[in-house]
Amino acid sequence: MSSGNRIRRLASETAVYGISSVVGRLINFLLFPLYSQVFPPDVYQPVVLIYAAFIFLNILYQHGMESSYLKFATELDERTGRSSAFSTAVVSVTLISLCLSAIVWLLPEPVSRLMELDTRYLPLLMWGGWILLLDALAVVPFADLRLQNRPWMFAGIRLANITVNVGLNILFIFGLGWGIESILLANVAASAASLVLLSPTILSRITAPDSTLWRRMIRFGLPFIPGGLGYAVTERINIFFLARMDPETARSLYHLTPESHPNLYDRAVEQGPIVFTEFVVGTYGGIIKLAVLMALFVQMFRYAWQPFFLQHQKDEDASELFGKVFSILTLVLLTAFLGISFLADELVRLPLPGGRTLISSGYWLGLPIIPIALIGYLFQGWYYHFSAGAYIKDVSKYFLHATLAGSVLALVLNALLVPSYGMWAAAAATSAAYGLMSLTLLLLVRDKYSVPYQWARTGWAVLTAGAFYITWNRVGALQHWWIETILVAVYAVLASRLLGIRLDAVRNSFRRPHTRNK
Repeated sequence: MSSGNRIRRLASETAVYGISSVVGRLINFLLFPLYSQVFPPDVYQPVVLIYAAFIFLNILYQHGMESSYLKFATELDERTGRSSAFSTAVVSVTLISLCLSAIVWLLPEPVSRLMELDTRYLPLLMWGGWILLLDALAVVPFADLRLQNRPWMFAGIRLANITVNVGLNILFIFGLGWGIESILLANVAASAASLVLLSPTILSRITAPDSTLWRRMIRFGLPFIPGGLGYAVTERINIFFLARMDPETARSLYHLTPESHPNLYDRAVEQGPIVFTEFVVGTYGGIIKLAVLMALFVQMFRYAWQPFFLQHQKDEDASELFGKVFSILTLVLLTAFLGISFLADELVRLPLPGGRTLISSGYWLGLPIIPIALIGYLFQGWYYHFSAGAYIKDVSKYFLHATLAGSVLALVLNALLVPSYGMWAAAAATSAAYGLMSLTLLLLVRDKYSVPYQWARTGWAVLTAGAFYITWNRVGALQHWWIETILVAVYAVLASRLLGIRLDAVRNSFRRPHTRNK
């Protein structure tokens, strides 16, 4: 099969896998504006903390079994061997998840203290234990759908999950008038629905687990635990540093005055000055969803990229093919960086009936962090691409080295900067850590598996994106949506030439080839 057809297949599967992620994230993004009309940032704060903790806990629940299953299932006999790997992974995840959720349910107060979560939110934490359990049980079945190249089934189940989640959020909050607990209750029901829809896949694969195979799988998967925790530190430790921010510093840094935030001061009288810190945490956790728009493609790419490079690793031109994929990925991510950075302000200010805006003005003070956070997602996309060499050469320990470097930098920068500089420092620490992670992984892997990256072209594309952003930021006359849209389009054309990519080739990559080369 030609490299063009193989890239088209990757792009096609990326698009299909991304349907569920894109629609889900977009709908969740549309839910957040509704949340912002009902829940002020300090009220939204416990949800931000709980979901930040999920990123850490999911690593323990899954203990590397998703990646381990994908690796061993591709190496074993497709019928008996793959079913044995599937069953072994499912049983392992089930037992570990039940034990961990039991800890959350039986010891909620110590767990809440670790999360900086006030004890008045313990009921939310109990529901969180159910979400973690149900989501973990679905991980291996979803991986099996990816391995079978069944993106439409994968997307269909994801979309069913989204439909249940969104429908119940609207019912609970706007129909029944329930509070912040509605978000977690809807999530529990949606996760249960996914597991029910995955049951045919589970029943068709499940056999007796293989203890010998489990030892091999766990040896491969274990490095993903510290590595995953390191990733979680990089991604979300900033939330917990923000939660420890001194209330007086938060109040003065963001100019939270009785005149500008009268309702917040009323709550401060009832609950104490901690609400100023909670306000900052809720604002960061809410407004960062704008940056997550760029993460959509990164996640889409990750879903399709892992099976793609495992299946094509033995192709004669594999390294050249992977280099072409990197250039296309870079073009898309840099264009998304400019588009979201330019249009974020217009997006949050979109008018709604009743004199409201798309996102409540209480969250706008977090807007300056968006471009900083987007840079981190660019590095994250690169990191996922560089991971191919580590998988192919079976050196998963490199993930640990890379994430350890990133997590240490994240811890240091958050500890030094967040107490004084707040949200800006939190976003910058995460982006810097992702940059170090991607660089570390690249340097470690390149001696084992060489890919002909066009770094000079990539550097010019990055510098050009920086020049576009700085010019736009300094010239107010450019800050109109129609001019911004033209600028993004011009950059896409210019960057494609710098990277040696034909735009029609990128466009055609998302079309199914009419014929297959056998």
